[in-house]
Parts: sequence; C-alpha cells; structure tokens
Amino acid sequence: MKRANESANQNVSDAKKARYAQSMYADVYSQYGMMSQYATANPYTPAATTAFNGYAQPTASMYNMNYGGQNMMASQYGTPAAYSQAFVTPTASGFPTTVASTDVSRTIYLGNVPKDAEPHEILKYVKTGMVESFKIIPEKSCAFLAFVDPNAAQAFYHEFLQKKMSLHGTDIRIGWGKPTLVPNTVKHSIQGGATRNVYLGHLDASHTEDTIKNDLIRFGPIEQIKLIREKNIAFVHFLSVASAVKCVNALPTEPAWINRRVNYGKDHCQATMDNSSYGFNFQSPFSQNFTFDPYNQSQMMGQGYGMRTTPNAPSSCVLRTLYVGNIHPEASCEDLCNSIRGGNLLQIRYFPEKHIAFVTFMDGPTAVAVFNHANTHGLVVKGKRLRVGWGKPSTITTQISQAVQAGATRNIYIGGIDDNLTEEKLRSDFSVYGEIELVNFLKEKTCAFVNFTTVSAAINAINGIREKPEYATYKINYGKDRCGNPPKHTFREEKHGKVEQDEIKQED
Repeated sequence: MKRANESANQNVSDAKKARYAQSMYADVYSQYGMMSQYATANPYTPAATTAFNGYAQPTASMYNMNYGGQNMMASQYGTPAAYSQAFVTPTASGFPTTVASTDVSRTIYLGNVPKDAEPHEILKYVKTGMVESFKIIPEKSCAFLAFVDPNAAQAFYHEFLQKKMSLHGTDIRIGWGKPTLVPNTVKHSIQGGATRNVYLGHLDASHTEDTIKNDLIRFGPIEQIKLIREKNIAFVHFLSVASAVKCVNALPTEPAWINRRVNYGKDHCQATMDNSSYGFNFQSPFSQNFTFDPYNQSQMMGQGYGMRTTPNAPSSCVLRTLYVGNIHPEASCEDLCNSIRGGNLLQIRYFPEKHIAFVTFMDGPTAVAVFNHANTHGLVVKGKRLRVGWGKPSTITTQISQAVQAGATRNIYIGGIDDNLTEEKLRSDFSVYGEIELVNFLKEKTCAFVNFTTVSAAINAINGIREKPEYATYKINYGKDRCGNPPKHTFREEKHGKVEQDEIKQED
C-alpha cells in the first residue's frame, strides 16, 4: 500500500516535487553550534563540562542536526563518516591527551575557498591565537585552520559568525573540522616557546626574500617572508609549527647559517585585535589553556575561575570581561547594573567621561551568554542602545575565588536595622572599603543593601564592618547580585515586513 502523501504525488514529475536542499540549510543551521553556551552559564554543573575558558563548546549534537532526516553538517564537509563525533579533551598541561564525545575541536573548516587563494590572504584575518597548521586543498575548494588552543578556534568561529570573510569576491563558509590531538613533538616544542614564525638575525646584503625562501622551503610550505633590511633581520612564517621546529633545529648547524641568529618569533595571528566597530582594542586571551572538571574541587577553585591554586602555579587567563560603549552621558553605574542581567559581576568599571565601561563576570561562559544576548536582543540604557564587545582576559586571585565559592558577591545585606542607622551613615561607613554602586535602604523591611562595584571591596567590607561594635547587633552577610537575574528581553513584532522595536521590558 502507498502512503497518502505518495498517492497524492504519484502523478507529479520528479522535477516538480519539492526537495530539501541540504546546502541551503547547512549554513543556516551551522550557526547554532554556539547555542549551547546559554545552558552553561554556571561552570559548576555537570552540563557545564562543555564550557571551556569563556566559550561554550560545540558538542556532538551540533554535528548531527537533522532536517527531514538529512544531515545538515554533512553538506558542508562531504561525507558524514569523514567527521566523526569525537572531540579533544584538554589536560592541565594545556594540551589534549584523550578523545571524548563532548569536548571541542581546535580545527576550523573553511569552505568556498578560491582555487587561486594564497595562504596569507586567509591567515591575515586570524587574530585570535597561535596557529598550529594551515592547509589549503584547492581541488576541494576548502582549507583547514588548526589552532594550538581550542579557545582560539572558538573565538575565530564566533567572530566570523557575525561578519563575513570574503576572498576574491567569494564569501568563505566557516565550520568545524575533525578534532585532532596536537602531536607530542609539536606539543613539547610549543611548551618550549616554538611558533610557526622563525626569526633570522645578523643577515647581510646577500640575503633577499627570494634567497631565504629558496633555502628554507625544504623545511615546509611558507606563508610569508618579511625582510627588514635596515635591521638585517627577517621573519619567516611557515604554514605549520612542525616545519618551523625543523628549521630552527637544523639551520644553526649548517655552515651558511652558523654565524646567524635563528630563533622563534611571534606568530602574527596572535597580534592585537583591532575591533573598530566597538572603538577599542582587545588582545588575544588564548595564550594559555585550562582543563575543567566540575567534580574536582581543586579544579573548581583553580581552573574554573582562572586563578592560582598555589603561589607558584601558572595563572590561567579567562575571557570574562565585556566592553560596553555608546553609554548615555547622563547614565550612572547604577543604570548600567539595572540593565545588565545574566550573571553575577566580579567588578564593573565605569568611565563617564569616555562613555564606556568594562563589566567583568565571575566566569567566561556567563560573559559569552551575556555578550550574545546583548548583540541579539540589544542592551538599552536611558533609551540608547549600547555597543557590547570584548575586553581583555583576566584571572581571579585565590582569596577572591575561595570567597566567591563560599557565597561572596558584590552586594552586602544588613538586617535588623533600627533608627540609629541611616542611608547616609551606611554610605559613609562602607565607602572606605571601595566604590559603592548603590545603597538600597528598606526601612519598612528593617534591612538595607550596599552594592559595591567590585567583589573584592565587598569582601573587605564584610571583614571590616563585622569588627565594628556599632554593627555587632545587625545581621551582615552577602546578598544577591541583581545582575545575576535572568536576562531582560526586547519585545519585537513584525509589521509590513519590517521588525520594529515596540517595548523594552526592564525587570529588576
């Protein structure tokens, strides 16, 4: 027997039957690989194991999104078998050792690459972290960009989801490549300072870019050579770290180079990012990695917040700070905190004369979620939409991190107040510990709240105020940070084919 829909279409020719076009949906659905970050704002839940240093990670589900039974990601990458659902698991050393189905790839897939494209034409767009290798496959019109750090891959992927990369008039498609481990030899070399850039010093007039290329091409493909004649130095960017390692190891032993200086230089892909759309500069935060196990207490304390677990332990930077620009001249720090929602703040720094602020959250995934919400729904203060971008990565000290885990926030609760306590006295007594954002005096409820601009100021205030005799009879503890409430939503409706903003709901 035939199904009803088959009977209805049996007289329709194949040319007229509607079909799902995989390639049409592939680009649309691939952008949702970052949506998992909205579920990982709290780094201390089992679901947060997919969160990684400030960016939510692509899970196996993003590689198996189906539409009508068709694999959407397969249309980007070819056959589904070529891209298995296996990912890299990072370790405390900053490099992966095992493969699991819930972790990330450090490799970016680039599609629609013109056959005559040169590597430097693509790599000049990369400013988020050190590149381990780059390979163009002209016959398949694609390329694979492998970073050393999966977080750098996340940052690059996230950046070019919002803006297009165009090459020779063709828009480049961005996706995820097959997860791979950093080779052990390369890993150890990188830990020793290796990059894919080779520095050459003490050169003479006989050295030109062509002669250097002809001599060094034997170690591997070269992206570019930059010769600075007035300083008699040159920088040779190979397409892989492995090629640069071979060059640095072999060149000093050769007679022609024995009196020259050969060392590693800085990968230009680690350069400072110029984000002119936000009017600020943001440096690549992905110079170091961390691993995170939500069930390991020491890792929760150390790596989840990017802090030092021991005095001599290496600090791990986490991208947790948002840049906020285009602030209304009459807006106050209180106005900003009334609009920011989605996660507890570590600190907020407001510069009224420059109309900008830097908002630092407790953890990276929360910052990513707030960033995406602000750029999707908008963040408005005093009727003016704010520009939201990324600030610099940061760490949290051991003292603050341990206090946060014990419940510390930037808000202090004072309960059981009487007529002897006034708002002015609270502001005067607490201001010696740091800048105050808001004092909320609720006499009818016999309590008050003092909101600082930093958690560290609140910690100092708690310790100091409790030692004062006049506050001995009051209940003093940490209160809830209102910025940790759910995000505010911008309500929109569609009229005559245009989406207009009707109302902005601001909830406390």
